[in-house]
Amino acid sequence: MCAARFGDDVAPHQRPAVAWYQPDVLFSAARNMLSSTDLLRNRDLRESYELPLTVIDCSEPEANGDFWFDFIADTGDGGNGTYAVASTALGESVAGLPVDGQPGARLPRGELLLLGGDLAYPAASSEEYRYRFIEMFEAARHDAGARTSQVRGRPFTLAALAQNHDWMDSAATFNRYFVRNKGSALFLGARIPQKQSYFCVKLPRGWWVLGFDFALTREVDRDQYDQFERLLSPDGLEVSDGGQKKVHRIGPDDRVILVYPEPYWTRPIGDGARPNWPKRYQRLERLLRGRIALRLAGDLHHYMRWTPPHSSLHDGMLVTCGTGGAFTHPTHTKMTSRPVRLRELDTKHEIAPQMGGEALVVGLDDRHEKSGDVTFRRVEASVYPDAAESRRRVWGNLLALFKKNKGSWGGNWWFTVFMGLLYWFNAYLNLLPFADTFVADGFQPMGKFTADDYWPVFVLWLKSMVFSPLGFAVNLVMIGACLMMGREVAIEVPSTDSRVWRLVVTLGFGLAHAFVHVIAVYSLVFWLQQAIGELRWIGDPSAGPWAAIGHAVAVGASVFIYGSLLGALIFACYLTLMSRFGYLTNNGYSALGIEDFKGFLRFRIAADATLHAHFVAIDQVPRQWKATPGGAPKWQPDGEAPDSGAIVTRVHDHFTL
Repeated sequence: MCAARFGDDVAPHQRPAVAWYQPDVLFSAARNMLSSTDLLRNRDLRESYELPLTVIDCSEPEANGDFWFDFIADTGDGGNGTYAVASTALGESVAGLPVDGQPGARLPRGELLLLGGDLAYPAASSEEYRYRFIEMFEAARHDAGARTSQVRGRPFTLAALAQNHDWMDSAATFNRYFVRNKGSALFLGARIPQKQSYFCVKLPRGWWVLGFDFALTREVDRDQYDQFERLLSPDGLEVSDGGQKKVHRIGPDDRVILVYPEPYWTRPIGDGARPNWPKRYQRLERLLRGRIALRLAGDLHHYMRWTPPHSSLHDGMLVTCGTGGAFTHPTHTKMTSRPVRLRELDTKHEIAPQMGGEALVVGLDDRHEKSGDVTFRRVEASVYPDAAESRRRVWGNLLALFKKNKGSWGGNWWFTVFMGLLYWFNAYLNLLPFADTFVADGFQPMGKFTADDYWPVFVLWLKSMVFSPLGFAVNLVMIGACLMMGREVAIEVPSTDSRVWRLVVTLGFGLAHAFVHVIAVYSLVFWLQQAIGELRWIGDPSAGPWAAIGHAVAVGASVFIYGSLLGALIFACYLTLMSRFGYLTNNGYSALGIEDFKGFLRFRIAADATLHAHFVAIDQVPRQWKATPGGAPKWQPDGEAPDSGAIVTRVHDHFTL
């Protein structure tokens, strides 16, 4: 993390977004991910939660019969985006859909807020949560100073779900705010009844929201499954409410919203489930079949919606909404634009499932359609930002790695420094110490080569790379990093593509990317040796020790400087081209740090039990803020600064269930 300053005197624009290619950020995120994954493998902390499941009862509608609630996910990144969303969502109302050219009815604030996870980046910690999430939302309160918050005279209620970044400290920080000891430090003055990292909310008129927690396993744990399964059983789930026993049960005619920590429908079927070994969340979907109205997730930082055929609306709608403040993800990629299919998997050969339930589970597939499949199509008008804008933004990758965070030394430009060091170390281990070898093999001293010597010396250098242990290790690091990017592509190549093409995209492009870096290192040294050999002030390296030292220092410094620029540019070109081809959905835009295209979902349950969903979009977030007179909320856009006008909202998408 950058040198963060805390407190209510630090404006949103003074809280820069995460520089994802800053080397210490990459190292910290990887270290936290590996340590938390290893801990989960040995002991699943979800199994330590207090049971039974807390059912958050919001089933009494308002006096006029409507019930409003919001969904926000992927919040804690840069201050500008996070605060713009928080101040809008916590305001009294936002503008609704226009009617006949006139402003539409206002959409009042929700009395229930559902947080879809990934609340702080790059990895959860007390510092990151406070700096990027807690302080921004607290500053956005319109009732600053009130210990408890109310919405239209009713207690403001909050439920939160842990995503993968929340689990990077084993969900310790998430637990402190939303599960354990939360009464000692109220967040937003809200009522937070949940006692697990997953939640169940009972809404008015037969509506329910079930929030699943996958931790870092892409699966719900056994206790979580058991609690949700009891809600669906004839006996229901018995809980203690104020000392009184109460039974909750999802009825056969109720409607359910499933909130996932990631949009599993954009990934291969079953998300790694094996034949005759279905995942628990798939069993739950099978038990809920006919009652699922909506599958909702964050994780990908854009908004889009898929709908089934009109004849199969009981199969639910799919929505990805991760626009709460984090950098924007592309929307033109293959992983997000392909149709998805609902398919029942026959598991009749499964041996004695301990969890019981049906032998059929639900999954989503992008392969050839089979009889009985339900095909979901993406609603192109819902995509935000739209695909054309997404493709246009691809080219920003060419310069993104050279940018510095305003007001600090942090930024992606440190990645260019890292590439320069990697190039220098590679050249030192694999080329510079082997000048005598070149001479012994009949080549002229370094600095005297001609273009005809390029490829013979290059072949000799490749040999030295193999037989130099340290040099070989450095090149393995470079190749491994490139192949990791290719690994991400593996789930993005449609399964209908040929195996040869899948191999080329996932492995070939990664190796080609690494090989370009290898050639670049060698070419830099080869031509710099010649160029520096022409400089009289350095002298001939064979003239004496001082001349040789000066020559080596000049070559090394030049390799570092030019390697920083060339290495980062090659990497940027890889990001650009792969993104342009429709790959790298998760990482292709991570260097861009796009602050705009933010928003959240605002729902209304009407008196006739229909659910109306409005995606409230903020096309451009202010870049400069100033203190609000009166101090509630704390900050307002500084209209005198460039790109800092008032926050303009609009309903980008609306659907009814």
